[in-house]
Amino acid sequence: MKSFVLFILCISSVFCYSKNLTIGSSKFNPPFETWASQESTYYGYDIDLMMEICKRLNVACKFKAYTFNDLFEATKSNEVDLVISSVIITKTRQKQFLFSIPYLESYSQYITSADNASINTPDDLYGKKIGVRKGTPYGNQVRADFRNNTIVVYPLINDMFVGLQNKEIDAFVLDYESAKYWIATNPGIYKLIGNKIPIGEGYAVMTHLENAELINRINQIILQMEDDGTFIHLYSKYFEWR
Repeated sequence: MKSFVLFILCISSVFCYSKNLTIGSSKFNPPFETWASQESTYYGYDIDLMMEICKRLNVACKFKAYTFNDLFEATKSNEVDLVISSVIITKTRQKQFLFSIPYLESYSQYITSADNASINTPDDLYGKKIGVRKGTPYGNQVRADFRNNTIVVYPLINDMFVGLQNKEIDAFVLDYESAKYWIATNPGIYKLIGNKIPIGEGYAVMTHLENAELINRINQIILQMEDDGTFIHLYSKYFEWR
């Protein structure tokens, strides 16, 4: 009888996960996540946050590195149980995936080379070539902001920096916190264009549509972390240049 009751509970509750959870994340988007392939380790804001969530779920989690755009197919095909990778909640994505409540507000930011004297304000971006990372909602944002601009899509953030250096693009758009990171860690090399721009409904943990029970538990944990100061600690650790 006890075994039967336990079986029923395990069907209906995240509490009884007997398997490891596989967490998908992009390979490189500091300060959110960075994959150190030599050490086979991950670090960053998203990684620390997910590790704490796994701890409170009382499950073992392993991370799997993907190119950002491939995370969505990995979720659909159940290669991963959850994704945390500065994924922005959008109405289009909500039709295909299930999201936790936001753990951070989402903003975008245009950035260019510091020595580019022709671009200093958003108005200077009209008619320019703008880089975006594949799989992000930033291409749609550029189309809304600048109808006649050329959009150049790159699979990796690193490729956008190379494209900027090689004059393939005039500027690119990425997560605001990432832009601040690059400005802080490369003084005099890059500059922000205008102010941060609200986009989507915040960053969230993503999973497939049938995983409501797990997401509900994660939502409870996110609220707990807001109350107990965990987020303040993570903010100060990874976003201290704010």
